[in-house]
Amino acid sequence: MSGHPLSIQEIEALGYYDFMSYLEVPYFHIGGLVSTEKLAELCRLDRNKKVLMVGCGTGFSACYLAKKVGCLVVGVDIAELSIEKAKERAKKEGLEEKTDFRIGDAYALPFEAGTFDAVITEFVSQFLDRDRAFREFARVLKPGGCVGINEMYREKEIPPRHAEKITHAENIFGEITGLPFTLQTPEEWKKELEEAGLVNVRSRKCRPTPSLEETKKLIGAMGGTLGFARYFAGLMVKMIKYTLISKKVRYRFRQLGEGKKILLRKKSTAKYVGYVLATGTKPEK
Repeated sequence: MSGHPLSIQEIEALGYYDFMSYLEVPYFHIGGLVSTEKLAELCRLDRNKKVLMVGCGTGFSACYLAKKVGCLVVGVDIAELSIEKAKERAKKEGLEEKTDFRIGDAYALPFEAGTFDAVITEFVSQFLDRDRAFREFARVLKPGGCVGINEMYREKEIPPRHAEKITHAENIFGEITGLPFTLQTPEEWKKELEEAGLVNVRSRKCRPTPSLEETKKLIGAMGGTLGFARYFAGLMVKMIKYTLISKKVRYRFRQLGEGKKILLRKKSTAKYVGYVLATGTKPEK
């Protein structure tokens, strides 16, 4: 599928995440690479660990960790196009021996029990039936292994008029992705990991703030300033092109912009939203 340009009809038929993979959007989680590194630290990753990233997308974070930490990273995603792009990325970056990408379902992971030292998601568990998914994550973990998630949250106490707008944004993301999307509180994230049988569960609230550090990490991950500039120039050209010629794409971007404005940019609502870095450990036998 990724070996040739798609027609506008084929593009319009893509699901939201397949479309974003086709555009080669690097990642979706709001904490960026700064949060990816922090989650790796919390999960105690090192070059001797084997890590599973569920919902790996085009493999940007997976390749970043394989290169930065040196761990072996296996990425699974239900979207075929995303896995194709992830394999292309790994080959281009010379990481084929440190990564393995395959199609996989979060509810039925294609691995034996006790395979991984850590299981990670970034803006993926948000869309899952967590009771099923977290138990499956725990199944493929080694005893003492860690589940680590980077997911959005909403505060428990929100004034009604602001809560209504946040719920509207949730509905927007549910519509454009075709997936259930309801923000949990940090306490709910913690409880759901505990109910999967994990122990020593911690949920850390974080605020999405633009930073020079994140920009530097992104530039480095894209091969320097020139690679960074080429990537974003190419992304903007594709976005403008498809927006101009497709009513469906225009609608998607308009809805995406409205939802992100409410959750991330509008001061009256964004102060009640952030992301959690939550971890839990599989009990030792």
